[in-house]
Amino acid sequence: MRRRLSATILAIVGLGVPVLVAFLSRRTDDDRPVPTSAPHTTEALSGPLGPAGAPIATGQPSGGDSARPILEPHPTGLFAAIGRFDYRFRRTLPVLGLALVLGLNVWAGVGGGKLIQGGWFIPGSEEQQEATLIAQRFGQQPTTMLVVYRDPEGNAASDGFQAKVKASLVDVLKDPVAYGLVTYADTRSPQLLSRDGTETLAVIKLTKPIEDSVEDAGRLAGKVHAPPGVPTQITGIPQVYKEFNAKIEHDLVQAETISLPIALLILLAVFGTLVAAGLPLLMAALALPSTFAVISILANVTDMSVFVTNLASMIGLALAIDYSLFMVSRFREELRHHSVEIAIERMMGSVGRAVAVSGVAVAIGLSSLTVFEASALRSMGYAGIITVVSTLVFALTVLPAMLAMLGPRVNRFRVPLPRRLRLIEDDTAAADRRQGHGLWAWIAARVMRRPLLIAGPILALLLLAGAPFLSLQLSTGQNITDLPDTPARSGFLTLAKDFPGGQSDPIAVAVTWSGSNLDGSLDTARQASLSAYISRVMKLTGVTDVLSALTAPPGVPADQYSALLAMRAGQRPAAAAAMGTYLKDWIGGDTTRVIVYSKLLPDSDAGRELVAQVRGLAAPAGSQVLTGGLPSRSADFMASFRSSVPVAVLIVVVVTAGVLFLTFGSVFLPVKAVLMSLISISASFGALVWLFQQGHLSGLLGFEPSGAIGAWLPVIMFAILFGLSMDYEVLLLSRIRERYLATGNNTRAVAEGIGLTGGTITGAALIMVAVFAAFGLSSILFIKALGIIQALAVLIDATLVRGLLVPAFMRVMGRVNWWAPRWVQRAVSRLGLYEDAESVRHTQLPAPDAAPATGGFAAS
Repeated sequence: MRRRLSATILAIVGLGVPVLVAFLSRRTDDDRPVPTSAPHTTEALSGPLGPAGAPIATGQPSGGDSARPILEPHPTGLFAAIGRFDYRFRRTLPVLGLALVLGLNVWAGVGGGKLIQGGWFIPGSEEQQEATLIAQRFGQQPTTMLVVYRDPEGNAASDGFQAKVKASLVDVLKDPVAYGLVTYADTRSPQLLSRDGTETLAVIKLTKPIEDSVEDAGRLAGKVHAPPGVPTQITGIPQVYKEFNAKIEHDLVQAETISLPIALLILLAVFGTLVAAGLPLLMAALALPSTFAVISILANVTDMSVFVTNLASMIGLALAIDYSLFMVSRFREELRHHSVEIAIERMMGSVGRAVAVSGVAVAIGLSSLTVFEASALRSMGYAGIITVVSTLVFALTVLPAMLAMLGPRVNRFRVPLPRRLRLIEDDTAAADRRQGHGLWAWIAARVMRRPLLIAGPILALLLLAGAPFLSLQLSTGQNITDLPDTPARSGFLTLAKDFPGGQSDPIAVAVTWSGSNLDGSLDTARQASLSAYISRVMKLTGVTDVLSALTAPPGVPADQYSALLAMRAGQRPAAAAAMGTYLKDWIGGDTTRVIVYSKLLPDSDAGRELVAQVRGLAAPAGSQVLTGGLPSRSADFMASFRSSVPVAVLIVVVVTAGVLFLTFGSVFLPVKAVLMSLISISASFGALVWLFQQGHLSGLLGFEPSGAIGAWLPVIMFAILFGLSMDYEVLLLSRIRERYLATGNNTRAVAEGIGLTGGTITGAALIMVAVFAAFGLSSILFIKALGIIQALAVLIDATLVRGLLVPAFMRVMGRVNWWAPRWVQRAVSRLGLYEDAESVRHTQLPAPDAAPATGGFAAS
């Protein structure tokens, strides 16, 4: 799989240098962690020790280098133990991580598979059965390159103009992959001449299947020598795919080039130091190449859609930077009061656990795509899971190891920023004074004074924003108008607009007769039966024409043709031998083809209804009928899609709620989290319909609305957004829970938890918005819609939902937030999924008089 990572490589080089310099630079006194007070460590000496063993020496107290080191116990729990492992092998893990990246990419370069363009059909469907039958009876239909010529004199059927057409294709036919040419001059087929006679179509047959012909498309197009003064358009499926792949590649590099510098600026505003800001981008630079390599390797085993690269890049950049941002931020906070080793363990025991749970939630959301039968959707689920796993592997191993080696040097190379531009206070004393305070803590406290008064209007606003979703119109998203504006697309539109039958992809019907081989003929009884069937088809609403073996070729009288058709191939007179070539396209073995043209769009409700009506007709006597073609594929896809959606949604909601239940040991919090996510997503879906179906702001956003939404787009969005909404939910609730265990006051814990994470979540949300919005500049409608709507969804979730609705609902529920049966609490505690209460109690707490305002409420 070809994959350009120019923007990511730039991040490695540009940001790896200051990190490397920080590693190699001498440690100064300013770099050393200095606990601002010792009471919490004194308390730790009297507390029970964790399973890790004896107390260890931590950083120097305020007395200076000669003072006695303070001892403190190791935190307990599964993720704290992982932190100890990371610290112990801090020099080994980064090397192994880099070796893993290089090894996977070498493997992918040598033995990687190809991504596919299609994958939207349903295996075993009637459309696929028809396609298989036709291939068996008539042979595999050739891949073709199409060239449209317009005669400036308006007579494209003339012998002189047809000679020019053939002359322009001489070099193409010399290419080894081209084996045949079909023109109007050879066949006099009306399908090769435009309705007004000014244009003609030349068809070049190719030896390779569509997927393998994509690489040849550019070379073949270069060998077409258009006659002077003759407008020429080169199209065909391989050419469309070739230009489409180029657009994907361009848009991907464009998105990375735009989003990475913006992400760096936001990280600098969050951390204020170049080393700390560079670490999240370095994690992305490790995780993304690994993800693409595994996807390429997996493409040898199963079909992987070309869309997975954009999806993986979008999710991978956002998650890798977000998770690293939270972990680096917590490490710097812990480092103010603890040794490097303990800071790593405490970071992993708190935010490391939250990141792992968040990653599981995102993976659960994306795994729902694997229940769909279309391989393109399943491949996006696989790619999403691979992306999350790759991100978690580096975030939970390599990043803590690098932080352990850096220690206080993570604060090197400070960037002078005005205090008002800093999202997180990096001065130790100031940060301690402002712990649990700040804008978000103030907002949370005000919300909790009148929670219902605040929550009611916001809920109403979000539900109103989701109202357009009720008018959702679905398509399979395979209309030519959904493709980016390329020369090949323009050629297809010309065919659809100007040529006979081009107004719609036809319904293909295969009629298989019982009995022996037809031998290229239809007896009079079968002709009558097929004619009656075609008459029934012609009566259906929307049908404009039906072609079949009963359709006489140009210049042959109908009665004479009928008599010749009834003769066996070997019985026809020599004068009619040419008719055998004509009938090879219509009769194969025991099967005859019927082509149904319609004025209805194949990828529309009306087009799918026509397919159902054709399938509902009685077959010709003594035969069986299968329907295929794009309209049938659309009908089969939508039927399968609608049956799979409830299963996918149920899996996401139930499994995610279960994970949150095990994580927090609470009955109410998982229910609240699911409801908040569904409300947030509904508003995003409303925006999706308002913008991309109804076409509002289409001129500003640069797309042509088709009046329908690709059915797979809301499903993919739901899978991603549900997981991402859990991302901030888990990180926020984890910090609130810490404060609740430390204070026993629900209202204060909510305000402090939001205050402590507000700056970090704001920075993380801004980065996600930047990444998603950059993909919103794509010329591919699917990628554009995914990027724009996800950027909007993250903004809604990080502000209205997490900043306002969460504190309101948690204030209303009070201590019920944390309730669960005791046996559940004991079981969850044994799993080690959250930080132990003893470890939380040792956290440096703000002084009682520094507690944020809680609106006058008592502990609750």
